[in-house]
Amino acid sequence: MGNIVRFPKRPEGPQSAELDADNIKAAVRLPRPSLPALLAWLWRVLRLPLFLVLYWLRLPIVGLCNLISRPALLAFMGGFFLIPAASPHRHIVWVFGGVSLAAFALGWLYDSLLLALAPEGVVIGL
Repeated sequence: MGNIVRFPKRPEGPQSAELDADNIKAAVRLPRPSLPALLAWLWRVLRLPLFLVLYWLRLPIVGLCNLISRPALLAFMGGFFLIPAASPHRHIVWVFGGVSLAAFALGWLYDSLLLALAPEGVVIGL
């Protein structure tokens, strides 16, 4: 019986429960939110309304980008055939190409922004 561990006996008598109101309030009080936690909460609250407003504006914005991009692309491609290389107005062909590329990129970036803001579980067909 040499390998038996004896536990200390419980003291006899009533235990004094230290029920101090300040200690209880300190234990129950929630920690003060930090700035990153507050910003994360604010982002979660504003993300869906921002997405819905931007999704509502998608048709006019992307439609305008397509309305600019497609004719500018046709003018860019047609300018190579219709404007001679020695013409002093040849630089306008590259302007049409730049405008077409910029409008296309703006529409693509707008759709990418919408996909990034979309709530999880929402399947949207852009």
